[in-house]
Amino acid sequence: MTTEATNTGQPRELTGDDFAAANAGSMTGAEWEARVDLAAMYRLSAHFGYDDTVWNHITMRVPGTDHDFFLNKFGLLYSEVTASNLIKVDSEGTVLEGPADVNTAGFVIHSAIHNDFPEHKVVFHAHVPDALAVTALADGFQHIVQDTSMLYGEIGYHDWEGLSLTLEERERLAANMAGNRMLVMRNHGFLAVGETAGEAFMVMHYFVRGCRALLAAHGSGLAINPGPTEIWELSKRQYDQFPLGKHEWPALKRLLDGIDPGYRQ
Repeated sequence: MTTEATNTGQPRELTGDDFAAANAGSMTGAEWEARVDLAAMYRLSAHFGYDDTVWNHITMRVPGTDHDFFLNKFGLLYSEVTASNLIKVDSEGTVLEGPADVNTAGFVIHSAIHNDFPEHKVVFHAHVPDALAVTALADGFQHIVQDTSMLYGEIGYHDWEGLSLTLEERERLAANMAGNRMLVMRNHGFLAVGETAGEAFMVMHYFVRGCRALLAAHGSGLAINPGPTEIWELSKRQYDQFPLGKHEWPALKRLLDGIDPGYRQ
């Protein structure tokens, strides 16, 4: 994949034609389990209202690889994603398994994280409607309820650059994600990361809850008491004893198995 500038001197925007399909390789048991967990994330996102028709994307690094990752076939609703119809792509944009139907912005955003952060095996990008207004707040996100204290000190910001279609933006995305588990993409959306599907999903889940609380508090017109810094720091340390997703993820998959088991196909 080329990163050459256009004759205007601007970075070249990627298009669907940049993604060639190789369709080679076999699947291990660990890969299948990763596919199942990622498909579960898509279905649960649809269940909780974190999806946006065919847009946005969630990815998971392929077990045993450094930079390859699974993502959804562009054009599918989240409720249509299954373990078997996920696409496998490498860091250069070559589709290793599945059709070459790749969301270009999804590749740029997610490869930025998968290439630079081996600890972040799962990357979750969303434009959650009733939380999205926080991306436009001049002062950014503010912790005001306990539900987000596990993310205290772990929220970064990335300035809007339009649609994420150039490989050059990856460096800035990675720099702004460093040391964080949530990235507020200003005027755009949210990017959550985690070592597991459960961690990334719950980072998004609790952050969205915090956004809803913040917007409701602002909307009330009443004075906001954010709480003392030392208590936020204490609460953060307390929550560190309960790894995000460890207990929630098995319960969420049981929920999904009861209402929408088709994700396992």
